[in-house]
Amino acid sequence: MSFSKHVAAQAVAVARHRDQSGTGILRDRFLQAQQQAGAWDTLSGFGIVPPLSGLTLAVKACFDVRGWPTTAGSRVLANASPASADAPLVAALSQLGAVITTQTNMTEFAFGALGLNPHFGTPVTPLDATGQRIAGGSTSGGAVAVASGLADIALGSDTSGSVRIPAAFCGVTGFKPSKGRYRDDGMLFLSPTFDVPGFIAKDVETLLRVDQALVPDESALHAVPLRGRRFLVPPTFALAHADAAVTEHFHAAIARLRSAGAEVIEQEWPELADFGEIAIEGGIIIAEAFTWHREFLQDRAHLYDPRVGPRIALGERVTASAYFASQQKLTQCKTDYAQRMSDYDALLTPTVPFLPPTLSELEDDPTYYRKNRLTFRLTEVANRIDAPSVSLPAATSEPIGLCLTGHRDGDRALLHLARSVQTALHLEPLT
Repeated sequence: MSFSKHVAAQAVAVARHRDQSGTGILRDRFLQAQQQAGAWDTLSGFGIVPPLSGLTLAVKACFDVRGWPTTAGSRVLANASPASADAPLVAALSQLGAVITTQTNMTEFAFGALGLNPHFGTPVTPLDATGQRIAGGSTSGGAVAVASGLADIALGSDTSGSVRIPAAFCGVTGFKPSKGRYRDDGMLFLSPTFDVPGFIAKDVETLLRVDQALVPDESALHAVPLRGRRFLVPPTFALAHADAAVTEHFHAAIARLRSAGAEVIEQEWPELADFGEIAIEGGIIIAEAFTWHREFLQDRAHLYDPRVGPRIALGERVTASAYFASQQKLTQCKTDYAQRMSDYDALLTPTVPFLPPTLSELEDDPTYYRKNRLTFRLTEVANRIDAPSVSLPAATSEPIGLCLTGHRDGDRALLHLARSVQTALHLEPLT
């Protein structure tokens, strides 16, 4: 199928999806996308095929796309002027052949792991036939777009797991890189300390293709045998709060990796739970968010999601001593992680310890806040110590993810490893 026909088919699918739910896609520009795809089709006839040609791109609403307002899923910015230029990362993807088709929904200002949005609707996972289970957040719309075949890749942001969590809940693959691997200017930050741009795709091969295009001066694509690769599993940390389905599939994944020749070593590491608590105790995220939101909270507080605005406002109370003490502790955590993981290729945990909650489960605030905190308990480790991390589907057609966290700046190596793990997970079906 030509690129232009591929884009046309997705345009039809987006229109149908919007009629059904209206929550995953905020804006689209398929006429322009088809023209661009047609131009790439023409150039391909002359042997000019950029590395990302043939891939459509959905962009989370916290990235600048020329001609679209960067609303970050909020009414606070509903009257913002359209962006005058693409964010550099968006521009790079376009120059490499990807065609932007849609702007996707998200948790307001990316402050939440469950994907709820009272302003523009809450995306739900395509893996739930009842349409009641959430897609996860904050890159909720991007994950739904990829899982539903509405886009080939989705650009998102990841503060504590915001790319990997919805990938897990929607049965697709999510990649959070090391900080600085991809340009982040033109992205509306929640937390400059922790935020990184990341990608969601159907499989690791596509993520590798994107990474190779953006960072071409590293090793070319090649297979990594699993035999002899070493994974560390901290069992209590990994399976605390896990439900039966996640536990079953996690153990099955370990068995498959061992069958493929990998060494999976189970070793307790209770200090991992401290990484997230340190960030919370120091108020790092809310202090940094408040710095940006201060003026809006003075005159537009009523426009915020009631579960977002008041929490950001708490950032005003964070003391400088608490903030910097937490930053120092996390620096030590990075050192401790690097030392502990020096003999291992990756840390292995579930992505989220439970199946996606239903919309009705999250109606009351106590349940929402408890579930929200537990949802990113495992994924946030990578953000707190600035390591690359990948979520893979742990089971066919199940909203359960397997999370691999590697070494800082070892992004390409982790993606190669993840591709081999992806293959191993499909050795035999679960009985």
